[in-house]
Amino acid sequence: MNEEEQEKRSENRWKVVGFNVLGLVVYTLLCRLVDGGIVIDCVLVGLHVFIALILSLILRKWEWFFSAVIVLVIGFSTCIIFLGSTFNVH
Repeated sequence: MNEEEQEKRSENRWKVVGFNVLGLVVYTLLCRLVDGGIVIDCVLVGLHVFIALILSLILRKWEWFFSAVIVLVIGFSTCIIFLGSTFNVH
């Protein structure tokens, strides 16, 4: 594999991660606009992570696993922040 192919493959890996994070941001912002959206957001984050993990196993691609980990970390922390602001936890 030459240097150009490796660079292109690396770009495609980051595209997968970027689109997953973009999807997380979009549905998190949309859920923030709805009453009770925190529950919907937490369910969507869990579903997103589950699907990304399944795809990483089926496709045997590390970028899907890395996307699942990033979505889990960002999504979980977002859910905790939303829950804290909803229930005024200090």
